[in-house]
Amino acid sequence: MCGIVGYLGISKAAPVLLSELRCLEYRGYDSAGVAVIEDGRLAVLKAAGKLSNLETLLTDVQPSATVGIGHTRWATHGVPNDQNAHPHLDCTSTLAIVHNGIIENYLELREELTAAGHAFSSETDTEVVAHLIEDELKHNQDDMLLGIRKAVQRLKGAYALGIVSQKHPNTIYAVNHHYSLAVGLGDNESYLASDSVAVCQYTKKVLRLAQSEIAEITTAGARLFSFAGVEVKRNPVSMDSTQFVMDKQGHKHFLLKEIHEQPVVLRRTIGKYLIHPGKPINFAGVSDHGSYSARFSDEELKRIERIKIVACGTAFHAGLVGKYIIEELCGIPVDVETASEARSRRQLVDEKTLAIAVSQSGETADTLSAIGEAKNKGAIVLGITNRPDSHLSLLCPHLLVTECGIEVSVAATKTFTAQVACFYLLAIYLAERKGLLPEDRIFALKAELLRTPALIERILASQEEIREKSIAYSDAQGMMFIGRGVHYPVALEGALKLKELSYIHASGYAAGEMKHGPIAVLDEKVPCLTMVIPGTVYEKTLSNAQEAKARKARMIAVAVEGDELVGKTFETVFSIPPVSEFFSPLISVVPLQLMSAFIADHLGKDVDQPRNLAKSVTVE
Repeated sequence: MCGIVGYLGISKAAPVLLSELRCLEYRGYDSAGVAVIEDGRLAVLKAAGKLSNLETLLTDVQPSATVGIGHTRWATHGVPNDQNAHPHLDCTSTLAIVHNGIIENYLELREELTAAGHAFSSETDTEVVAHLIEDELKHNQDDMLLGIRKAVQRLKGAYALGIVSQKHPNTIYAVNHHYSLAVGLGDNESYLASDSVAVCQYTKKVLRLAQSEIAEITTAGARLFSFAGVEVKRNPVSMDSTQFVMDKQGHKHFLLKEIHEQPVVLRRTIGKYLIHPGKPINFAGVSDHGSYSARFSDEELKRIERIKIVACGTAFHAGLVGKYIIEELCGIPVDVETASEARSRRQLVDEKTLAIAVSQSGETADTLSAIGEAKNKGAIVLGITNRPDSHLSLLCPHLLVTECGIEVSVAATKTFTAQVACFYLLAIYLAERKGLLPEDRIFALKAELLRTPALIERILASQEEIREKSIAYSDAQGMMFIGRGVHYPVALEGALKLKELSYIHASGYAAGEMKHGPIAVLDEKVPCLTMVIPGTVYEKTLSNAQEAKARKARMIAVAVEGDELVGKTFETVFSIPPVSEFFSPLISVVPLQLMSAFIADHLGKDVDQPRNLAKSVTVE
């Protein structure tokens, strides 16, 4: 989480920093701040709350400085307030720092620095770095590069830093250690950001910092150094410089816009790899960073005896769908584990394992660590992400890239369906390459996958009906989501969306497990939403729903159009077009997304930026 930006050049820095921060506010919005060097003096302006608070402050002050750094924060160490907002200063107030990540040994360093006479003004781990660099500069004759190198060699953790010094007013320093930083190179201007999207609105020449590198950035460009002080030569890449426009396109929230974009996103993602049911899936791709591929060699295909999927949050639910469909089509055992748990214990992977990491941003810290460990143990490694320029893309020899564009709303919607689509493509690809299914079955699967975007469009056309049905449950004290088989992960995702957006507590369960404890919470104020799609688990799921109804819970269903039996059992039905049970997760999740959005909006919640959350979870 958190976003770092920087600018130095010929324009006023404050408007550029604000524009970059708007692109990164998805990374955290507990507070924001900037540090600029004006008339030879360092000035810091920061404010708790949304970026708009900082914008108001800068409008009042209107600094004319042409160099500065900025930050938008997701709080880790210290509550969200002005005092803990970045940037942070050293004792002399001549050096300012912004920081992503966590300094694991900050308490030890803080005690040492306090004993040496340093005074701290915040609760953050970040401030330690400013004082540590100050201390090193005293012993290294104000040599910034050397002082920074000495300081970072004492830090433990994963982090990125942006640094400015009043004594070096024409330079920004950046540090990347197991994180992501990009430098944009313009004409007599340079830019810095945690996400290349923020700099691509100004220039298409981008230089990305590798791991454990320091950048010395001036208007003339950037020089890169290893932590050992060795200069590193690397050419910038050319990226799409199309401006990132924050446009809701007529929708009240970005979330609704992104829900409505799903048919287009799926057509682009599926169509990139599958052009016709009679053609083989082609897993080659091209981005601004070159070609990428998820095509496996014959030798790799023979090696795969089991699959391990690691992911977090919504991506984890996409991975659970992937487990069901891969096991169904390929008969290969699949384990799915939250990445934070996978990396905290022994991973049982080897060269016969296909390890798959799923991350919207490609920067999720726990996912990167887990897949890195699997790679080190010899596993075949595949990444599924929306960002071909991410850390994950560099880590994974095989890559599937979704075509979602930027997802502004913090709650994931279109990225979830695109990730699920990638698992369908992967399952069909493996079944076809390994000769596990007859040709006519493969053809039918491809044909139905290509039809799914049109089915979602039919659901979106009934948005107003879904809205009216949804807000009737805005007074719920909680909600239970249940489903069996491939519908279980969809129930989990539905519950997560309602929690994220409306702050109504919701739980997802395998329908057959409800009677083993969770049923105790059901009553008139806790509705039960059931995924009831015709297929192998239809009758059993209906029986589980009756158990909930007997406890006087209000009953909601997601079911196919015209299901009379469902109509007799449930108070409210969100109808979806007829679809096979196998492909239903791509379709049935859409009413759940809409329901959560409409309830949250009705309750007056911040739909696009829910409290306590951030889009890119880059801390462990």
